Amino acid sequence: MSWHLTHDQLHQYAAHTADDVTAMSAEAHLMHCARCRDLLPADEAWLDRSWANLRDIVDRPRRGPLERLLSVLGLRENTAKLLAATPQLYRAWLTATVLVLATALTVAHELPRGSLLFSFTAPVVPLLGVALAYGRWVDPAHSLTSVTPLAGYRLLFLRTSAVLAPALTLCTAAAALMPSTSTLWEAVFWLLPALAMVAGCLSLSRWMPLSLAGGLLGAGWLLTVGVLGIAEELDPLLLFSPTAQSGWAGALALLAGAILLRMRTV
Repeated sequence: MSWHLTHDQLHQYAAHTADDVTAMSAEAHLMHCARCRDLLPADEAWLDRSWANLRDIVDRPRRGPLERLLSVLGLRENTAKLLAATPQLYRAWLTATVLVLATALTVAHELPRGSLLFSFTAPVVPLLGVALAYGRWVDPAHSLTSVTPLAGYRLLFLRTSAVLAPALTLCTAAAALMPSTSTLWEAVFWLLPALAMVAGCLSLSRWMPLSLAGGLLGAGWLLTVGVLGIAEELDPLLLFSPTAQSGWAGALALLAGAILLRMRTV
C-alpha cells in the first residue's frame, strides 16, 4: 500500500465521527490493508456481545406467536414451523378478505339487492386464499420447504387447511350478519360452490401452478356470473339453486375422490 490511515483517521472511523468521504476511503483501505486493520481500535466487550447475540439467533431461533399457538393446539414442531412460514401474500389476502366482506356487508345493508355482492364474492374468497397458499411464485420459503419430508401434497394440504379455516370462518360470520339471512341455508348456500372450486384448484395443481389454477377458476366463476347477469332470461342466482347445489356436491365428491386417490399413489 502506498499510504496508510493516520492514528486520528482510525479513531474517527471507529468512533463514527469521520466525514462521509473519509469514512468511505477508510472502509475501502481497511479491506486490503492488514496493518491498518490491526491498528483499528475495537470495543472487545461490544464484539463479544455481538457474536453472542448472533449465535443466539442462528443456533436458537425464537419461535413466533403463530408457531407457538400452533404448537399449543397440538401440532408437531416441524409441522407448526412449516405452517408458520406462510407465503408473503397470505397476510395481504387475509386483510383484503376482511375488507371485501366488510364492504359486501355494508352494501347489503344499504342497497335493496346489495346481498348479491356477497353471494358472488363469498365462493371466491377461499379459492384465492388457497391459490396463494403454496407454490414457487408466491412462497419465498418454497425452495426450503420443497425439500422437506412434508413437501408436495402433504404440505399443500396443510397450507390449504390453514387457509380454509379462517376463510370459511370469516365468510360464515359475514353471511350470518347479512340482512336477509334467516335460515341456515341462507347462511351457507355459498359453501358447496366454494369447496368444489377449491377441490378443482387442488386437482389442477397437478398440471399447473396452484396460483394459476386458482386464478383460472376464479376468472371462470366471475365470467359465468357476468354472462348470467347479462342474459335477460337467466338469473345469476341459478348458480345456487337446488339443482346447481346437487351438481356442486357431485363435483366436490368426484374431485375429492381424485385427490385422495392421488395422495395414496404419491
